[in-house]
Amino acid sequence: MNANAAKLSKVIAAAVFDDDADDDADNEIVDIPKVKSECLRKVIEFCEHYVKDPLNQITHTMEANSFDEIVTQKFYRDFVTVEQPLLFQLVQASNFLDIQPLLNLACLQVANILMGKSAEDIRSILKIPKMTPEEEEKARREHRWIFEA
Repeated sequence: MNANAAKLSKVIAAAVFDDDADDDADNEIVDIPKVKSECLRKVIEFCEHYVKDPLNQITHTMEANSFDEIVTQKFYRDFVTVEQPLLFQLVQASNFLDIQPLLNLACLQVANILMGKSAEDIRSILKIPKMTPEEEEKARREHRWIFEA
């Protein structure tokens, strides 16, 4: 991975590059235990592409009607059109490695997947266990605003 691509990660930049060193990170080894190799390959692909063709800023507006209207660059639309487990790994990896453009893109795709789904569908997609009746009652008491219709 070239130095400019690596610097997209604040974690890697802090571990490898300092103000006194040059940008030659060819011999540096950075341990990234929380990121699986398939996901890390995707992260590297993203970073290397981003250096050449940065992702247009993702606006947090609801004016757009679809993911494709928000993300107009085909590479980035295709990049997050992956199986859900890999998409969720990309969210975790970009958060862990502190790569904000990738985190924004991956989270937007997750939001796109969840949009219009029922609570049960969302629970299933996100693998959130069903609450016991006691847990649900406690949640209703502590977070009444969520349950107000």
